[in-house]
Amino acid sequence: MNDAPMNDVPLNDKDLQLNATIQQMARQHQPELPSPGVIWWRAQIQKKFAEQHRIERPLVIMRMLAGTVGLVAMAWLVLNYGVQSAGGTGFSGGLFGLCLLAFGVFVVYLLTSLRESRS
Repeated sequence: MNDAPMNDVPLNDKDLQLNATIQQMARQHQPELPSPGVIWWRAQIQKKFAEQHRIERPLVIMRMLAGTVGLVAMAWLVLNYGVQSAGGTGFSGGLFGLCLLAFGVFVVYLLTSLRESRS
């Protein structure tokens, strides 16, 4: 390895000493593998997590699909009947409030299910 600097900045004794110390530490480092029991235990935990995610995947997909369908249905109801409520026909104020409450609960449910699926 060339000890000459790559640029024109002169090296002092402390820089050279630090460089030599780091190179010596790198040559002496002997990586240690964990014991076979620890490797097996970690593999079993990873296998269980992978199995859990595989089992829960259809539930996550169905929650997202239900959320999308619910959001589209709610938007359709609000756009279709919300305009009519201004004229006195269509949704009553109580029914509209109930729909908004259901939508709020639904959004909270979707956010918590997405948070659980990521963890």
